[in-house]
Amino acid sequence: MERLAQAYYRWKAACLAAVCDVPLTGDDVAVLNVVRMGDEPKRLSEIGQLLNRVDVPNLQYATRKLVRAGLIETEGSSSRKETRYRATTTRHSVTEAYAALRAATLPPMLEALEGWAAKSETASVHLDLISGLYAQAAQVAITRRHQP
Repeated sequence: MERLAQAYYRWKAACLAAVCDVPLTGDDVAVLNVVRMGDEPKRLSEIGQLLNRVDVPNLQYATRKLVRAGLIETEGSSSRKETRYRATTTRHSVTEAYAALRAATLPPMLEALEGWAAKSETASVHLDLISGLYAQAAQVAITRRHQP
């Protein structure tokens, strides 16, 4: 799973680098994708929830990086908890070009794999189940913290 995750994030970063001169990691691109999702501004807590992440300092770092790059902007309250992020209108073209490049690269390769659609649906269900098991296992691990 680690190898798959790292390859996926490298691909995301490579696609964005092909359409934008801003050096971003795959994690940064994931945050950008979520902020742009549905073209609705999102709070940091929503971004974390959609990405299944609890590492708030890293999410804050990524959003600051994206704001400095001009890819997203803040709106709303001066309170950190209430600040919402949205894609800048001037940089919508970057996220559109990124989405087009992503659609043109990997999906055609996947479609060439026999039975990919059916297998990916099954894999998706299994990954959701495994994700839930990891969440449960994390809860168990937390309860055993510092026990002899």
